[in-house]
Amino acid sequence: MTTQSRSLRLADCLSRAPFAWPGGYPLYAITNDGAALCRHCCHAERLSIATTTGDDGWNVVAQAVNWEDPDLLCDHCGSRIESAYAEG
Repeated sequence: MTTQSRSLRLADCLSRAPFAWPGGYPLYAITNDGAALCRHCCHAERLSIATTTGDDGWNVVAQAVNWEDPDLLCDHCGSRIESAYAEG
């Protein structure tokens, strides 16, 4: 699987299903440079993610649950990424 297809698959999955199952915990994307991306940016920046070179900041490598960080922000748009247990 190419870097682009894996990155796009992860971003598309987050756009369609932004909550973990089971449990309904909020998910966000992690890029290879450690940046956090919200589900909205994964959708809006689909072209950048689909054409990533692997080292340009758009390579989505994982999804994670924001368990308790009330100050986790999307590194692209700056919006707060919802946390499962912390109130913000």
